[in-house]
Amino acid sequence: MTKWKAFLPLLLSVAVLGCKPEPYTVEVGFTNGSTSGEHGVKRMVITTQSGGKANFAMGAVSGYPGAHSSGGRMDAPAYIEGHWAKGWEYPFESYHRISAPIPDNAEAKMKAMDNYYQNFDRDYGSMEVIVDGPRVRVFYSKSCVDMYDDCTPKQGADPNGWVVRSPKNQTDVVVLFDGKGESSSTPFPNTFFADLEKRKKASESE
Repeated sequence: MTKWKAFLPLLLSVAVLGCKPEPYTVEVGFTNGSTSGEHGVKRMVITTQSGGKANFAMGAVSGYPGAHSSGGRMDAPAYIEGHWAKGWEYPFESYHRISAPIPDNAEAKMKAMDNYYQNFDRDYGSMEVIVDGPRVRVFYSKSCVDMYDDCTPKQGADPNGWVVRSPKNQTDVVVLFDGKGESSSTPFPNTFFADLEKRKKASESE
């Protein structure tokens, strides 16, 4: 009995140190769009803080909020990686790619959005990846629209000023990422667009 008592504090400390808190997760639809016209998005993957991956590439997009899929549960974004082109058909106007970390405050911004409204309580939201040439933005929104919903904010709900209006001024969003990728007048190697160009040139030479 004395031996067990001696080992008990050690066992408890191992149990406490070995337990990680569950990540903050939300139920979201996935959206991929643009505020500057036609783009072809062939790869757009967000890696979350827990290591999960979500694919936002929906091919031909042109408007905001854009193409939508059912999505699922995900925790805060941590990294974004993808490639896309300006235009819908070959030859495209320009080619772009990105590989970049998403700021650590993404989870805090999502929590602010989830606790922003006084009377609006929707249990799902929208995660949006918006491409405009080389620029990429990631928004999180509860999609509260004043015309249909009571979007009155709680007093003091956003002390950091993170909540802003969406590009169409229809709802509120928090911007989790806003950055620029690389640009090129020719396709980047090892991408869908590089393979497409090879096939096009091969068919033209036949």
